[in-house]
Amino acid sequence: MGIALRFLFETGISSERLPRKKSKWWNVAEFITLFAIVVAVYLLLTAKPRYLPRGEAPIIRYPKWIMSFGLNQTVMIYYKPLPLYAYALPLIIAALLVLTAVKRRKKRIIIMGEPHKFNPQMTFDTIEGTPEERIIKMYKNVVAGLILKGYPYQKSWTHWEHEEKLRDIFEDLEDLHALTRIFEKAKYAKRLSSKDIDIAKKSYDNLMKFLR
Repeated sequence: MGIALRFLFETGISSERLPRKKSKWWNVAEFITLFAIVVAVYLLLTAKPRYLPRGEAPIIRYPKWIMSFGLNQTVMIYYKPLPLYAYALPLIIAALLVLTAVKRRKKRIIIMGEPHKFNPQMTFDTIEGTPEERIIKMYKNVVAGLILKGYPYQKSWTHWEHEEKLRDIFEDLEDLHALTRIFEKAKYAKRLSSKDIDIAKKSYDNLMKFLR
């Protein structure tokens, strides 16, 4: 149950259609997760303890292949209440799994259909690829940082719609506008001048001072 809860909290269940290459197995995994949670909760709420007559122990039947090792003596069972930590430990483990999943989900943000983790140490020089690819990754990193700061974001918004939503609530809209403009040029025109790169680097550095 703890593993199922971790998967649910870490990935979530989206009503949007997933990419075709993962939708089949992803939907199966989510269905199994929900089914496991429902069954676990049902058993916890409905299962009743089976009481045996006093002094009578349950009969343990070993498989025949075990008996071949000479295990043929009488087995005695003693009933003794378990210590409190034995009951609390499974709940603690489940809670830790859920907290870990929630923490990972916050760090991994879906931007433009791809998971992206905010990296406060990312700079133009630490990114591999062409200048255009670097600018694209820098823009995504800024968006991830804005989301972690609590600013609104929806996958259905365009880049300019996202900027418009931040117009009255984000203090460095000028640098965000400059980076967004050059990001679109890098993504669609796929050609940047040295001036564009310098502007993007400066705007990115200013934005990261706020987001770190």
